[in-house]
Amino acid sequence: MSSKRKTGAKDPARAQRIKDALEAALRDGFDPFRDPRGGKGSSVAEAARRLTERGYKTSERMVRSFLQVQAAAEARGDEHFLPDWDLFAKPGAPAAAFRKGEVRRWLLTSAQDDTDVHLRFWSNLQAYARHIGAEVVVGGFTYNHALFSDHQTRNAQFAREVEPYIRFDPYDCGPVLFCAEMNTLPTAVRPLSGLTTYAQGRTAIFPHAKLAFESVPAMPGKFVPSVMTTGACTVPNYVKKKAGLKAEFHHVLGATLVEADDRGNAWCRQISATSDGAFQDLDVIVRSGRISTGNRIKAVTFGDIHIPSLAEDVFQALWGRHGASLIDALRPEYQFIHDLMSFEMASRHVDGDPIHRARMQAAGHSGIRWQVREGARFLRQIERETCRTVMIESNHDDRLMQWARKDVDRMDTGNAEYWHECNLELLRAIREEREGFNLCRWALKNEDPRQLEGIDFVPMGGSFVICQDSGGIECGMHGHQGPNGSRGTAQGLAKMGTRLTIADKHSPQIMDGVFIAGMTGDLDQGYNNGPSSWQRAHVITYANGKRALINQAPDARWRA
Repeated sequence: MSSKRKTGAKDPARAQRIKDALEAALRDGFDPFRDPRGGKGSSVAEAARRLTERGYKTSERMVRSFLQVQAAAEARGDEHFLPDWDLFAKPGAPAAAFRKGEVRRWLLTSAQDDTDVHLRFWSNLQAYARHIGAEVVVGGFTYNHALFSDHQTRNAQFAREVEPYIRFDPYDCGPVLFCAEMNTLPTAVRPLSGLTTYAQGRTAIFPHAKLAFESVPAMPGKFVPSVMTTGACTVPNYVKKKAGLKAEFHHVLGATLVEADDRGNAWCRQISATSDGAFQDLDVIVRSGRISTGNRIKAVTFGDIHIPSLAEDVFQALWGRHGASLIDALRPEYQFIHDLMSFEMASRHVDGDPIHRARMQAAGHSGIRWQVREGARFLRQIERETCRTVMIESNHDDRLMQWARKDVDRMDTGNAEYWHECNLELLRAIREEREGFNLCRWALKNEDPRQLEGIDFVPMGGSFVICQDSGGIECGMHGHQGPNGSRGTAQGLAKMGTRLTIADKHSPQIMDGVFIAGMTGDLDQGYNNGPSSWQRAHVITYANGKRALINQAPDARWRA
């Protein structure tokens, strides 16, 4: 028996191509052959259309004939190229179940109608998709000011390069929904406005040229979804008026990478390219169509730490000594630490609440000096020879000073002695006119055998700028203080016109040039009892000045 008969195909490459097109159509919600399930139509017709668009002359009749030949091969027990019909994903529903241990990847981007693709970025995106086995999907948006023109993306003209990849309907990427049908003007200042509920509790990604990210509140203990935009693969093309010039300034040449596993976990990362189309994702740099691995990142800003609420599995995923931790895999030059110590015993949540105080004492978390000692020990646990640790003094760290300012609680015998020590040092610093004395830094140095040697400390109001060659990114602010004495918000801080990476909010966010890390410590801090948008998320910064959010799954993993 010939090998051709055994495989059920005279041309295996052609057979694989038809099978791949059928399976892609199934994932997009097109019905299996002769098995209507309420999808978008026939997967056979859709596969034929897609193959024709890619330059392979294919008809529905040819695909049906192909399926009959492959079904006969299967019946004989020969190898065959029948698609996996179970890959069908009903539109609007989560994708079909993954095989055990399977990880799927998608690279999602957007394209503007009547606009050229950035060819070098597009080439790099295709090269990276091949490298990681990802499917490239493009959502379109229109920007036509003709008075009576059709603004439907289905009827718009897009660059020839993206036509085989463009989608006009919701597209399932595992548990993540790509809302490719959303046609948002590229001049929208807040492209996610009104869209937090659009996916009804699923993480959703929308095609748009401006980078944005928001975390969506959910009930305690429930999955916290996110909404975000993609960036674009087309070059800036705007009317030279106020709205257009603003949109051009915020235009991001980029994509969003989605990784999903068989347990329903998903990781979404922003990919932002430089003007030459090159980009970095984690340790991989893609330039001129070539892949380079094992590259360092510039910095990582971890979400608020909140000692002592840091779980062991989270610590191991980020700083464990087994080589797979984030710090060892990405080898940043800097790691920024926010809200190192919770100091819950010194907070307003404990004042006047004996039950809360009793719970903390039962958990062994009531000692102020003990928390300082644990904070100092943590800073030593996470240090690496090739990475500079930078502690950003934050509002929780400042609770030590607030506690020292209050009258001593003589009934709190476990902390009264330390209160006197702190106040004695404060008074001595004032008398000796020690400029820049900081109580939090003094306390940590006293509990560290090396007196914080090798660890940078940025006090409130301080500055720490990185990536100065690419315009600079301010990493020395915690984010709780806004302009003119106001409370810090992403919108308020974005008015500074400076790229910032902050923490404080516990809910990751991207707004204009402001990137906000989420949490590292426990997502249940005892006082956040209602719906919450808190997530474990961190900001990584590359040497080229581009940034991305890294989220951790419920099992603490930071990538698939």
